[in-house]
Amino acid sequence: MRKDLDEALRQLHSTLESIQDLEPDEAARLRQAVDEIASTLDENDVDSGSLARSMQEQTASFQESHPQLTMTVGRIADILSQMGI
Repeated sequence: MRKDLDEALRQLHSTLESIQDLEPDEAARLRQAVDEIASTLDENDVDSGSLARSMQEQTASFQESHPQLTMTVGRIADILSQMGI
C-alpha cells in the first residue's frame, strides 16, 4: 500500500506542476499537505485519518474546475484511510 501512496503522491506533484490556472495559494496548500504526508509516513504515530481529511479539505475549492487533481487527491485520501495507521 505504501508503494501505491508514493505513486499517487508523485502523480499529484506532477499534476500540480502542469496545471496553469490553479490559484497559487491553493497549489501551495496542496503542496504543503503532500509534504506533510511524505514527511510523516515513516513516523510511528502518524494519524492517517487526519492526513486524509486534510487532503480532502484542500480540494473542496476546486473540485469542479480540476477534476483530475481532485481524483488524485481522493485516491491519496483513500489510501491513507485504508492504511489505518
